[in-house]
Amino acid sequence: MTGKDHAIHNEETCDFLLSSGKYNDWVVTTAFYSALHYICYELFPLERNDEIYNNFEAYHRSNYNKENSDSKHSSIIKLINTELPSCNMFYRSLFDQCMKARYINYMVSNDFALKAKRNLDNIKRQLHKI
Repeated sequence: MTGKDHAIHNEETCDFLLSSGKYNDWVVTTAFYSALHYICYELFPLERNDEIYNNFEAYHRSNYNKENSDSKHSSIIKLINTELPSCNMFYRSLFDQCMKARYINYMVSNDFALKAKRNLDNIKRQLHKI
C-alpha cells in the first residue's frame, strides 16, 4: 500500500464515519491521518542538502539529534511550514483538532467534525500529486 493509498483509505473511512453521524472523534482522527499521508506523498522523495529522503521516517531520523529533538509531529509541522506553506494553517488546525478529539474530549460535535473534513479538503486542494 502506497502513502497515497493509505491516505485514500483514511479519507474514505472519514467520509463513511461522517455520513453515519456517529463517532465524530474518529472522523477528526481519520481526516488528520489522511492529511498526513497525502502530505507525505506530496513531499517525498525530498532532496535537501545534497541528500535524498525517500520518506518521512528517513528524513526525521536523519534530522533528529541532541540539538534537534523534535517529535515526529513537530518535525512534520516544520517541514510543511517550509515546503508546503499553503497547507500549514489547515494542517495545524487539523492537528489541534485531532489532539483535542483523541486526548481531551472524544465527544465531538458535528460542526467540529465537518471543520476537520474541510481542513482535509483544503489541504488536498493545495497539493499537486493527488
